[in-house]
Amino acid sequence: MASDISSNDVKMAGKSSGQGSHEGKHDIEAELARLREDVSGLAEALKAEASHRADGARQQAFALRDDVRERGERYMRQAQDAASDLEEQLSEKVRAEPIKSVLIAAAAGYLYARLFRR
Repeated sequence: MASDISSNDVKMAGKSSGQGSHEGKHDIEAELARLREDVSGLAEALKAEASHRADGARQQAFALRDDVRERGERYMRQAQDAASDLEEQLSEKVRAEPIKSVLIAAAAGYLYARLFRR
């Protein structure tokens, strides 16, 4: 029966094997050294992978930034072109009908004054 083995039996077996325990200790130390190397290698691999992913994320962020900047500049040019076209159209209308334009401007000024007088 396995449960009949006492701690004395284990101690005696350890003393009788003397050389075996010394070799076992070296085996354990060698295994620990290998495990440390493996853990170190894994840590380096994880570090490299994290660095690679961070570089990828940085590249994506820069690409997104550039895309947003280009879109913003394009929308700004479109808005400037639209405002310029509107200004030209308004100038042409004023030249074509100056009296009507002055009356419209006066009416708009009067309404503005009435709304914001209070």
